[in-house]
Amino acid sequence: MVTNQVVSVDSTIVPNDYRVVLNPQDMIAFADLLPGLGGQMESWLSEVADLHGFRLIDRMRVLIVGDESVPRRAIQVTAAIADKPGVNQRQQEELQRTELYRIVAKANGVQPLRFKITNGPQSGAEFLLRKSVTTLGRALDNDIVLESSEVSRQHARIELQSDGMRIIDLNSTNGTRVNGRSIRSQSVKAGDDVTFGNLSAKILGDVSAG
Repeated sequence: MVTNQVVSVDSTIVPNDYRVVLNPQDMIAFADLLPGLGGQMESWLSEVADLHGFRLIDRMRVLIVGDESVPRRAIQVTAAIADKPGVNQRQQEELQRTELYRIVAKANGVQPLRFKITNGPQSGAEFLLRKSVTTLGRALDNDIVLESSEVSRQHARIELQSDGMRIIDLNSTNGTRVNGRSIRSQSVKAGDDVTFGNLSAKILGDVSAG
């Protein structure tokens, strides 16, 4: 911010457009946190600018991107003064999700899907299915912890395969259903409804879906 500032007659203008560049593997590790993390960084940078009396020509924006040329556990940041009146906060969040999808798709060889809980205390929570195998259940050691007494401790797992995604029930007490039908192992796609015990979820596709 300070390095790229521009001093005018009556104010100091500082960068408002930041790109935080990570190795793709590091970026994937923080996949579920990225949308919120970018927003937190924008708020913090805005507070720093206000504290020092700096001026911005447009709203603060932070985009976290992946680049294989960046070493693991290293961070590179570029900052610019940019006027992009057409890019509001929602559009910036969509840019972040699109970049995350690009990195995950490149790493796994398939377009990633999202898992959105639609009832219960976690209703509205979304998870990007970025791993080859994702476990779900009530136990805290699952990749996705489902908060319901009707869900088994180790309830199901989701496997990302070359031809799509498959949900496998792990002999759960109250079962797993896809589009209302009880299953043991079932391929799923964007738009399908999945129920674990009494907890419902929706499989979503790209960032423009659902």
